[in-house]
Amino acid sequence: MLQSVKKVRLLVVAAAVSALAACQTAPSPPPPAPVATPQYTPRAPTTPFGASINTIVPQLRPDGLRQTINRDIGPLETLWHVRAALNVAALSCTGAQYSRLVSDYNAFIGNNKKFLRNANNAIIRKYRRDHGGGYKQAHDRHQTSLYNYWSFSPLRRPFCDQAVQVSQRAIVTKSEDMETFGAQALAELEKPFTDFYLAYEEYERDLDAWRRQYAPEQARDAADETINTTGLTKGG
Repeated sequence: MLQSVKKVRLLVVAAAVSALAACQTAPSPPPPAPVATPQYTPRAPTTPFGASINTIVPQLRPDGLRQTINRDIGPLETLWHVRAALNVAALSCTGAQYSRLVSDYNAFIGNNKKFLRNANNAIIRKYRRDHGGGYKQAHDRHQTSLYNYWSFSPLRRPFCDQAVQVSQRAIVTKSEDMETFGAQALAELEKPFTDFYLAYEEYERDLDAWRRQYAPEQARDAADETINTTGLTKGG
């Protein structure tokens, strides 16, 4: 009888333990490990028209114009710069849409032979006054720089597009109206360059922001380079 009572007690204790265990809440499973989100670095900004990263943008003058080879020249030299631009276009603009440039240029020269000859003579006299015995070398350097300016290859297409428009007016403009035509034509021929300079400055700002966010070491290097080269690349 005593053994039966003990067995009953053991069964009651075991049942109580089981009931207590059943009432306890099972521990929550550990939270899943955080999924690493891939970090993508956007590509660095690129130069407009695929220009060199070392392109130097002419400074902006107080009058709102860029300090280029086309600044501070008289009416005759302005027309001469237009003539040089049309000459570059006739030689370098290829494609059906530019096929008229050669004949337009030749007609422009033929129609205004005397005016252009007088303009060139006046320019030569100016160089003689300003440079003395070295005037020819100074004039040759200027002409080389002028042709190089108009031959800036990244802007070949927009420059050629403008040259076609200008050349069509050049062949119907009378010699007595050449000075007025020259001033208007020069501004039109320079427009692709002016737009490019603005776009390039925007690219430089975007690149600086990209470096500061994604490549701080490059930003520091670029800042050091700017400090070290100030006055070396923008002179002359």
